[in-house]
Amino acid sequence: MRVDPAITDLERECHRIVELICSESASDDDIDRRIARLRDRTAGVFPERPDVFDRTFGRRFQRLRTRFQPAPGLFGHGR
Repeated sequence: MRVDPAITDLERECHRIVELICSESASDDDIDRRIARLRDRTAGVFPERPDVFDRTFGRRFQRLRTRFQPAPGLFGHGR
């Protein structure tokens, strides 16, 4: 079965964002911009399904950001 290259690109960008969240090496603003761009691209690939981003990517990012967000004051400062 062949997967549409646009879907493969969405998944690839999702993995990049996951890496940034898990590595804690990128600013929240950078991650937010990438997520917004992925949301827009997802809407372009699935215009008839506005829930695709939240169901496939949004929940994952939210879960990871909660898990990898250091507690305030843990290291004496925020990110």
